[in-house]
Amino acid sequence: MICNKDTAKKTAKLLLEINTIKLQPNNNFTCYSGWFAPIYCGNRISLSYPKASHFIKKVSVGKVQGNYIDVEVIA
Repeated sequence: MICNKDTAKKTAKLLLEINTIKLQPNNNFTCYSGWFAPIYCGNRISLSYPKASHFIKKVSVGKVQGNYIDVEVIA
């Protein structure tokens, strides 16, 4: 699968539909790294939604295979 602007839009739409993205511009989230950010994406939530997780997996695998031709396993 080719990653392009449409893929990015569809990914964002899926993540918004399942409430994985949260915005708090006035009260930033503290990232695990210690950095502060106004946006949070709970990617683990997508695992509970087959449509979203399958699409994200397909896009991710396509991106890896496009950049690393000899890849044999993606875990």
